[in-house]
Amino acid sequence: MVHAWDPDAPSPTALMALPPVSPMSEPVAGPESPPADSPVLSFMRRVHERHRTNDEGRVATYIPELARADPAAFGIVIATVDGAVYEIGDTRTPFTIQSMAKPLTYAAILDLLGAAAVRARIGVEPTGDAFNAISVGAGTGMPLNPMVNAGAITAVGMMPGADRLSALVTSLGRFAGRDLTLDDSVYASERDSGHRNRAIAHLLRGTGAIEDDPDAVVDAYFKVCAISVTARDLALIAAILAAGGRNPLTGEQAASDATVRDVLSVMATCGMYDGAGEWLYDVGLPAKSGVSGGIFAVLPGQLGIGVWSPRLDARGNSVRGVAVCRDLARELDLHLVRGARPPSAVRTRASVAALPSKRSRGTQERERIAVDGSRSLVIELQGSLGFVAVETLAREALPADGAADAVVVDLRRVGRIDPSVAGLLADLVAALGARGAAVAWSGSGVHGEALSLVDDALADLRLTPPRRFAELDLALEWAEDVVLSRFRGPASGSAPDRWHVPFAEHRAMAGLDPEVVARLESVMERRQFRAGDALVRHGEPADELFVITGGRLSVWVPVGAQETRRLATLEAGQLVGELAFLGRERRTADVYCDTEVEAYILTADAFDLLAATDPGTTTVFLATLLRIVSGIARRMTAEVAHLAS
Repeated sequence: MVHAWDPDAPSPTALMALPPVSPMSEPVAGPESPPADSPVLSFMRRVHERHRTNDEGRVATYIPELARADPAAFGIVIATVDGAVYEIGDTRTPFTIQSMAKPLTYAAILDLLGAAAVRARIGVEPTGDAFNAISVGAGTGMPLNPMVNAGAITAVGMMPGADRLSALVTSLGRFAGRDLTLDDSVYASERDSGHRNRAIAHLLRGTGAIEDDPDAVVDAYFKVCAISVTARDLALIAAILAAGGRNPLTGEQAASDATVRDVLSVMATCGMYDGAGEWLYDVGLPAKSGVSGGIFAVLPGQLGIGVWSPRLDARGNSVRGVAVCRDLARELDLHLVRGARPPSAVRTRASVAALPSKRSRGTQERERIAVDGSRSLVIELQGSLGFVAVETLAREALPADGAADAVVVDLRRVGRIDPSVAGLLADLVAALGARGAAVAWSGSGVHGEALSLVDDALADLRLTPPRRFAELDLALEWAEDVVLSRFRGPASGSAPDRWHVPFAEHRAMAGLDPEVVARLESVMERRQFRAGDALVRHGEPADELFVITGGRLSVWVPVGAQETRRLATLEAGQLVGELAFLGRERRTADVYCDTEVEAYILTADAFDLLAATDPGTTTVFLATLLRIVSGIARRMTAEVAHLAS
């Protein structure tokens, strides 16, 4: 959890202790805790100072207990979808949620009953009336939207089960990320003065919007409105809505993505009552206010804002809260309809000729890939994949001059694949296949569910789904193999590579006199290994050099505490361990046999003895090793240059 709280903000009121937070699941990893001199806190401090002396508006009095609120109280909280929480002012002082419970109640019944059942009882049209207007839809008798009292009372009445209050409190607690409690004094005050809401409930019973005892329903509504929250809770609620229903601190899913979409849509058009149009024009964020002085606003996909200040304007919205949200939206350019185009979904575009795999291939295959590798396409994507992103991908993958032999779509930097584009992606794969291209996904691990939808759509077309690879390098090797399988002519006129290379024809022996080759072979030990054997292990002393004359091996390096990643694939004609052997260092990778492997092994003791007894042969062999190491360094430099560009 990331938390930055400024207890020294101007005019803080005393903080009241809250019940301990009760996380619903294990916390998820977030960014590092922001420093006390964070520019975000500095900006929020300036906004707080700018508005703290604004004494316009009055504390709500129509519920007598609300009149006891401190009119000077003022807190601002920003919470991001990746778990950062920034707080200034009175952010831990409890107050009642009031009408800010309405979108959360609406979310609860949407998830339980489905949109069709809820829309049959509660509309989604703005009213233009005050939040407590006694009105229903003409000809239907149903509330016009869930953000006015009539709609919220209906939503409470639709909550199934004998104990609807307990279910609603639990649902709201999932949004706050902790157990919430009832403020009994505010509930009693609202119960004793809520005659208008009782009248609305009886009207709704008469029109059929609610079916249960209207007095019991409205009593549960009063209790939901009297649930105690803080400005911090409001920001976290908003951040959960911004994150598609996922709590950024616990990882729990408080509501489905479809429900969040519906809730935010209604909040945008109806959340600020008869001032909703002006709010959307000026601030441009879905929001909800309450007569206790709270407002929470949502920037979908990015952050949530919570503000609390009890002084209200004529529409029942917090004066300071509205001003703060307006300043944040304008100064930070948070308006939803700001017209900014997101970064392109295509981060990089290359071919295996420019971005080869780590597989160490023979001369002939390297030459073929250098020539025909341009007929492959490696597209790295980023961000979220929706319609616009897939449209951009399609233009890159389907050029006017034809298609590649192999197409790799790298998803490592993709945060989410919208299920709605599964059909489009399937059509893209089909179009590439019709042009003769083989397709593969890389970095597909976290996107298995979305890619399965693509596979299902391809199955409907009777087409084979693309290959999936956890790592980009494995997909690059696959693309190279595809290019080689469709090879269109010799690059150098030489024979194809072989799985076995005689010792004398090994690249490390190239150009050496037969006598030198024979001398080197005499000091090496020939060994054979089975598939799956470990040739070398990370951390072991590098006291052996392996001259591979048969089979194939893979080099794996540790990444983090437990994960490993393939660094290269080696074949007959390659060396294993030359760098560490020359430096007499410890191994930096694991090397496993993919097939049966034959190798000639030069031990450190044998090399030292050779140097002492035959310095001429030793010098010639060292020169060959340095030439090979130099070639490796050139390839690594070329790869770094490609990544940098």
